[in-house]
Amino acid sequence: MDIPPEAVELGVRLAESLARNTATAIDDKVRALLTARKNDQIVAGLEEIISDLVADKSELTRIAQAYQEELIAQRLTDQDVRYITDTIMPMLRKLAQNSGEGGEGQLAQIDAFAPLLSVDTVKVLQILGFNFRQALGEPLTELTRKAILSRVPATSDTQLEGVRREQAYVHLAMDAEAYARFREMFPLS
Repeated sequence: MDIPPEAVELGVRLAESLARNTATAIDDKVRALLTARKNDQIVAGLEEIISDLVADKSELTRIAQAYQEELIAQRLTDQDVRYITDTIMPMLRKLAQNSGEGGEGQLAQIDAFAPLLSVDTVKVLQILGFNFRQALGEPLTELTRKAILSRVPATSDTQLEGVRREQAYVHLAMDAEAYARFREMFPLS
């Protein structure tokens, strides 16, 4: 399971805060202050401890909010599910109808699949831990990226490999014995 770097950072910050604020650590600080026996030092030390605890509480609140935002970003809302269903299902039906042979079978499969895209089903699956954005969104994004890159002109590395291959052909053509062996391995027809 891939954990987003933001979540890892939040976990580290949470662990640091928890380590600073264990009951033992706070108790040790208070005991050390009380051994000073000077009221102004004790008061100043206790104020510092309280200030640190308040700052750490604020940090913990920010961490909790960041975790909540991360979780919300992974969940599909009811409105998201309705929009996807209202957009995808008609498009799938149209594709099946235009596919010619087997279109009726595809329509039956689409109709069988449609109830899985209900708000209730999506909520249940998300509660069980299914991440639709990761399971469907990321692969679709990767497929789209590959499709776009396949239409992009060759990179300089690809062009360089082509030049190297052509140079190897020239060297092969210049060596009669090597060319003969090459033709034995790869006859013209």
